[in-house]
Amino acid sequence: MLPPEREADRPKHELAQGLAGRLVELALRSVDPAALVSGLAEQLRAQGVGLGRLWVGADILHPTVGARTVSWAVGRGVEATGFSRAERRDLDSPLWRATPLRVVLGERLPEFRRLLIGPTYRPGEFAMLDELRSRGLTDYLACSVPYPPGSVVGDTAGMVATFASDGPGGFSETELALLRASVPPLALAWRSILLLDALRSVAGAYLGAGPADQVLAGRIARGEVETIRAAIWFSDLEGFTALADTLPRDRLVALLNAYAGVVLDTIAGHGGEVLKLMGDGVLAIFPIEGRETDACARALDAARATLDAVERLSAERRAAGEPVTRLFVGLHLGDVLYGNIGSRERLDFTVLGPAVNEASRLERLCRVLGRAALVSESFAAAAMGLRDRLVPLGRHTLRGVARQQELYGLAQGSAAGSQALG
Repeated sequence: MLPPEREADRPKHELAQGLAGRLVELALRSVDPAALVSGLAEQLRAQGVGLGRLWVGADILHPTVGARTVSWAVGRGVEATGFSRAERRDLDSPLWRATPLRVVLGERLPEFRRLLIGPTYRPGEFAMLDELRSRGLTDYLACSVPYPPGSVVGDTAGMVATFASDGPGGFSETELALLRASVPPLALAWRSILLLDALRSVAGAYLGAGPADQVLAGRIARGEVETIRAAIWFSDLEGFTALADTLPRDRLVALLNAYAGVVLDTIAGHGGEVLKLMGDGVLAIFPIEGRETDACARALDAARATLDAVERLSAERRAAGEPVTRLFVGLHLGDVLYGNIGSRERLDFTVLGPAVNEASRLERLCRVLGRAALVSESFAAAAMGLRDRLVPLGRHTLRGVARQQELYGLAQGSAAGSQALG
């Protein structure tokens, strides 16, 4: 029951309660922020609010993206956008100077309002408000909700929602009350999306897409492994230890990021799963989802494309006077244990087994044989129809493996051939 002195506010209060309930239902049905924003906009319009535009944004924990935003507008629908980490932090940039959000965030204001019509409007104060006014919008309200420390991950400070009216006189007092009432449940729903986003982002960044999906699906028990067959990739950079001993820290990190970016992006672009970064070393697999030949083809394509990209990168860095290095790749095919290995408190989702060790030995043998890439006998046997892309190099013994086997390089004319040593 409302107190007697607020009995006149009952309709407004009941509308706000109903709106909050519907927001909760939306949040329970979907973790899609676009669905949440468009759903809220539709509910507000259904309640008679002259809403022409709705925008919601908050910082997120992500290696490259600084903030996630979603906007909705009458006749335009919903659009998901965002800011890079650098853009988010530079509040003095033209991007932020054009919007009232610079004031809201910079001064930590809970609310900011500007009527976009009438004699009180100040053209030129904010370019974004001028643009909204030119589109026929009449009122603007920004509401900020801080998230207390410990309630989110990363440096997310809170959520901001902005509303713009397309009504002839701007928002009425009843409409403003509904908008303000919608913000707390929206912020709560948005925080749940942010937490799930952060979990997926961190898991994907540190585990890789495939293992992250496995872990987030609940596969986290120690010793929970399965045997799978896969094409195995092991690569390493030449002379990285010597570079680490001689280069200043910033130049070393820049070199490692440049080459790692080429390797990791190319592997992922060809359907590979990067499982482990070991300094300058990379362990990845190309899971067999149908024919072994298909997985081998993806791995070969990735090796060719990566070595070619590394060669271009080295040429660019050399021209700029930056240190360069070379990449060596070992490709093998075999059965591996795939899953959680470790202690009760610290687990690693990885692959292991003799086949992984052989891939590592192949990569080390690249230097001895003067090849940028080496392919094992089992990989070549499975790559039927692709043998014209391989060059036999004779029988060799891998360290720790008793049986000799036929090894292969990539055919001349590929990036691997052009990088052959000596």
